[in-house]
Amino acid sequence: MTMPVSQQRLARAFVDLAASVVTDAGDPTGLLEALAAQGTELLDGCAVVVLYAPDERTPARVTGVGDELMGLARDAVAWDEGPGRDARRTGRAVSDTPLDGDLARRDWPRYAPRALALGYGRAAALPLRAGEDTVGALVLLGRGAAPLSAELLELGQSLTEAAGWNLAQDRLLRESRALADQLGQALTSRVVIEQAKGSLAARHSITVDEAFHILRSHARSQRRRLTEVAREVVERRLELRVE
Repeated sequence: MTMPVSQQRLARAFVDLAASVVTDAGDPTGLLEALAAQGTELLDGCAVVVLYAPDERTPARVTGVGDELMGLARDAVAWDEGPGRDARRTGRAVSDTPLDGDLARRDWPRYAPRALALGYGRAAALPLRAGEDTVGALVLLGRGAAPLSAELLELGQSLTEAAGWNLAQDRLLRESRALADQLGQALTSRVVIEQAKGSLAARHSITVDEAFHILRSHARSQRRRLTEVAREVVERRLELRVE
């Protein structure tokens, strides 16, 4: 049974998770370390590992405290088994499971004996979600045979959800910035093309539609981007023939 957690301690944990900046979309190291550290501190009697595997192309990474624990976590990734793997793949929590039971030995034939040898008797895992996507899991390992309490699992889920919210917000922010950049580039390109059309039309007394046709034909024949050709026309670095 976990010890009661003070409101101040809880508040500090969630503030820490909210303040953990994701500096790189593919490498949220600070946030993962904060989740592992706060989980270790708050979930008394449990060892905590954070598994992060945002997609099938990105190598899974693990974060936690202690060499033996991290060795187990890294081996679990190499073996492709364990409660973290199951929660990550299914998007569902792996309930409190005795590591010496038939289920653990059947599903985690290498993980379960290794964890038992390290003194852990129970395991559970909670999915780490960023929006609709499951990108990892929080693995809880309890020492001895006593079941992990519902209160402990609920607190672990709350910490995981706080970290997932941070990941989701970071993703939305990056997507918004990327869209804004794309729209800005599209607008800039459009302005340059319109300027080139107007410049050609004025120089050669043709319509803007005819000017656009000349610009596009030249870009295609030279296998160049229309915006590049238009910019050179506007800057008078390129003179296009008008027949």
